[in-house]
Amino acid sequence: MIGAGGVVNEIEEADPATSKTSPETSVDAHGATVEEAVLKALSQLGITRDEAEVEVVSTGARPVPGERLSGMEARVRVYRIDDHAARARALLEELLTRMEVPCRVTVRRGGASAASTPAPAPVILDISGDDLGLLIGWRGETLRALQTALNLMLGDEDGADGRRIILDVERYRARREDQVRELAMRLAARVKRTGEQYTLDPMHAYERRVIHLTLADDPGVRTESSGKEPARRVVIHPTGPAQGGPPDRFSDRPRRGPSFGRRY
Repeated sequence: MIGAGGVVNEIEEADPATSKTSPETSVDAHGATVEEAVLKALSQLGITRDEAEVEVVSTGARPVPGERLSGMEARVRVYRIDDHAARARALLEELLTRMEVPCRVTVRRGGASAASTPAPAPVILDISGDDLGLLIGWRGETLRALQTALNLMLGDEDGADGRRIILDVERYRARREDQVRELAMRLAARVKRTGEQYTLDPMHAYERRVIHLTLADDPGVRTESSGKEPARRVVIHPTGPAQGGPPDRFSDRPRRGPSFGRRY
């Protein structure tokens, strides 16, 4: 996520459809779809999907008439799965089997943290299957509880390098983060336009982190968290006078999303 710009630049400098970034542990690849790019990388590494950890650098997009198709390709980086990720996946599979939840677990690598808060990229375990709504729970509460339990069970094992395990079900968390990211950008535009701070409704910790990281490089605003759990919330402050201009047609209109907030 944050810091992916450098990764994209590194991949775009490579001419072949698939290029090795490390002869033993990782491969960069691109293709018409994420699945096609992953298959190319797996073939290059000589491993199966269950032995791989996938980082999606770009999902690509549908080609627009007049634009080059190559600019729309999906780009991925595929790693050989390490012991920490393998143990986490095996433990999660055992837990889900005991819960009698038929599903498949695959490993994905999360984006790097912002430079101001350096941390190893988390290991994301994607759970896929049918009728997994109960595994998510209301606003993701069940999923977060399972994630906390899994991290506690793994503990500070050797080789973890501080890499946190994050769970996702059928891309629920990814979609949620996209919603929060969009909300952050809309509210930042409003704060800069009006010159007034904006306080969001209480959010979960990972949602607040998405807000902070999304706006970290915006010189027109700064963010801070205030309050105590479970009422802790993000406040977006302007860093200068109101910039004025016409309001965005969406910024002042309530819409469905993770949180809406209020001004103070």
